[in-house]
Amino acid sequence: MSKKQKVSEKEVEKIASLSRLSLSQEELVRHTEDMNNILDHMDLLNEVDTEDVDELVNVHDMKSPLREDAFEDSLDRDSVIENSPESSKDYIEVPLVLKKASK
Repeated sequence: MSKKQKVSEKEVEKIASLSRLSLSQEELVRHTEDMNNILDHMDLLNEVDTEDVDELVNVHDMKSPLREDAFEDSLDRDSVIENSPESSKDYIEVPLVLKKASK
């Protein structure tokens, strides 16, 4: 595993600029070191032999407990409209949640 610096302070500064972040010199040094440590760790993980390891689908080794689709009666339209706070004929009126764009 190489301990060579993979990310320079200049590159971290560029990433910070693109992210609209303002970093002090101390933060810049710390984040550069952190990014290089992460990349070094990734190199270490890449060295692990995973040839005979089965792919992990679920960390809990469970099957999904899905139920069978079943038809059920829905609510009666008239009773739903009758119990709604605001309605107009066959429709339930709801408050406006999006404003129209002004031209």
